[in-house]
Amino acid sequence: MGAVVLRGTAGGEHALTFRERVLYHQIHPAKLFADISTALVAIDLFWRHALVPGLIIALLTPLLVSAVLVREADLERYRASAMGAYLRRFMPPWLQAMRLFGVGVAFYAAWYHFPAGVISGLALVALCWASGVLRDAARRAHGVHDNGGVDRWRAQS
Repeated sequence: MGAVVLRGTAGGEHALTFRERVLYHQIHPAKLFADISTALVAIDLFWRHALVPGLIIALLTPLLVSAVLVREADLERYRASAMGAYLRRFMPPWLQAMRLFGVGVAFYAAWYHFPAGVISGLALVALCWASGVLRDAARRAHGVHDNGGVDRWRAQS
């Protein structure tokens, strides 16, 4: 497995604001891998009632990866990407909170051995990620065309 290269600028100065860095780090491959893998491992640990290891895996790893990426990674290419445009348009803070809530539902359901709750929590996370595509599809189905929709973020790739 190769090493992750983080290219921060000298002195911790970044072209992006802190708020932008927090937004765009969410689509960095290291962050996506950390979030997905630790959520799956934590669900298994919570299912087994291993509370402390589950909390450490569920919270510590994603927080550490986020801290390093927000502080050190070059996120400009993610800002300039089609997915970056998608995040700007369709991932407001309240929807990010809903994603976190969905993961919490999955963890809680795993603790109580409720598979439908685990699936529902993970489905909520997936729906939050897909909300822009779903909103655009609904608009098109109703004959409403918005030039600022998904076509715009696709065109920026």
